[in-house]
This record gives sequence, C-alpha cells and structure tokens, in this order.
Amino acid sequence: MRNQKPRKMPIAKKTTTSETTLKIGNIEIELGKKYVLDHKFDGIATDGLKKIEATRLPFDKNTVVDCISFDEETQLYDTGFQRNSLCLSEYSEAELDELVPLYIKHVKTPFEKVKNVDLASTETSQFYKNYRYELYVNKEFDTAKPIQLFDLFNAINQGFVCAKGERVPFYNSRAQFTISNPSELKNKQKEKTKKRFTTIEKFSLMCENRDKLDLVLEYIGRDNPAKIDSGDLKAIYFEIITDKDKGLDFVDRFLEASDKYESEAGKMEMEYFAAAKRLHKANKIKKEKRGFMSTTGEVFLGNTFQDIAKFCLNVNSEQHRVVNELMEEMD
Repeated sequence: MRNQKPRKMPIAKKTTTSETTLKIGNIEIELGKKYVLDHKFDGIATDGLKKIEATRLPFDKNTVVDCISFDEETQLYDTGFQRNSLCLSEYSEAELDELVPLYIKHVKTPFEKVKNVDLASTETSQFYKNYRYELYVNKEFDTAKPIQLFDLFNAINQGFVCAKGERVPFYNSRAQFTISNPSELKNKQKEKTKKRFTTIEKFSLMCENRDKLDLVLEYIGRDNPAKIDSGDLKAIYFEIITDKDKGLDFVDRFLEASDKYESEAGKMEMEYFAAAKRLHKANKIKKEKRGFMSTTGEVFLGNTFQDIAKFCLNVNSEQHRVVNELMEEMD
C-alpha cells in the first residue's frame, strides 16, 4: 500500500475529462472504447524480457489477482469514490471537485445497478472484502460494460496499470502492465504505413532529380550519395525506410527536409549547409571549442553546419560574406 501523503492545496489544473473522457489515475480513458493490457518495460529485467518490453513472462495463467486496499488509519477502503481516497492523493483540489462526482456517476452507480450491490466503503462492506479483479497481458476491458469499467478503474487506481512511458513514481512504481486502445493503435499503424509508402514514392521520383535528392540526404545527416547509382540508392533506402526500429525516424526527417527544399529559403539553407561541409572538408574552415571559425580572418561562423547555413541566409552577415568568398576560392 502506498504511503499516505498530505492533501495538496487547491491548484487550478485543467484536465481533459468530459462526459466521454474520464481521467483515471494519470490515464485518459475514453468511455465506450475497448482497452487492452500490455507488457510494462523493465530496464533491469532479463534480456529476454527486455526484448519484448515486459516485466512478466507472457505465459497463460501468469495472472495478477488483487483486491481494494483497506486503510487501517481511516478505516476505509481505497475506492476512489471519496475525496480522501489514497489513490487520489496526487490530485489537486480542483481535480477532486471535478473527478470524484464523475467517478460516482460513470463507474460506481452503473456497477451498483448491474450487480445490485451497495459500494459503501466501510470496514463492514462485505462486497469489498470479497471483491477481486484479475489482470494479465492482452486482457481486454470494454468500458461500455459497467463491470469491466469498474475492474479497469480499480486496476489503475490500485497501481497495477499505468500509461506507457509513465514517469511519475506514484503511478509507475508498482505497475506491472501498461494500457492501450487497439483501435487507436491500429489507426496509428496505418498512418505509419502510409508515411512509409509516401516516402518510398517520393524517394523514387526524386531519383530523377539527383541534385535535390543528394542535397536532402546530406542535409539530414547522410553521407553524400552522389557517387551511388540511382538503382542501388533505391535499394539501400528501401531497406532503411522499411526498417522496423529506425525507419520512421528517417521517414520523418526525410519528409520534413523534402518539404523544406520546396521553399526558396529552405533550399538556400540546405545549399549553404552542404557548402559549409565542403569548406570544412577542404580545411577552409576549422572546428574549435567555441565553434566553427574561418581559417583566414578568424570569423565565427556558427556552432554547427546548420547554424552556419542559417546565418548565411542573412546577406548582410559576416558568415554570408566569408562562406561565399571561400566558395569562390574553391571554385
């Protein structure tokens, strides 16, 4: 059981709770939708568990069964239906004013009607003495059904379920599962797939304009591909784009840079970026602790190649003058 914490002073804090969305713990639950329990990543778990981002082996019967905590000091069950419930101790007074009535309306009252019980949270409550909920990986909760919503409500409030990536110790210290909405995940996966296809199509078209493609690739940190045949380049980057782990990072950066190229200022910035790299490779500019400097005149150019490129967009800047003079010397 989590340690009792002093009640916070009233703080105005906006939540996204509405008649269709309910904040439980630190998770926004959209009422009427289905949710599924997932593995919770454990950084100190065995390599096998880390690989599947799990804290528990996903075997059948590997189930958590738990009940509602009873507070000996207050002589109350930690139901989440009273303002002084321990599971609500991270909430501000404003959140308590808003959320507790909604918990009673959307969770407690429908459950009482379906089960024909009284959820009065006293020590003599026979229901809470006997009540148990069970949790396991891939268990589904349909929040349109009062009993399943009630079980999910308690699983979150009792600390066994948290949001993926949750960093607040109060919510993640005991959690063994995270939660996801399958329909949202499916939509996100569709969007990722569409972005990959868009990138593949755009990359193929840009292979007909290698100056643009080579500049974009160099700008996002890829080695200058000018000497690679277009057919080989397509094959190389098809593997990169479809890579499960790192593909989407490349996709996002490639699409952003491609869009940037379409504006006059964006294209010029990318050209100056490539020019700065060429000057550095030719020892026309040097990297020092304070940043890039010209080898003649000791003019500060920027901390990174990107900085130099942005400074050069100002035609009245020293960076613009020096870089252009050095490029003329090279040509």
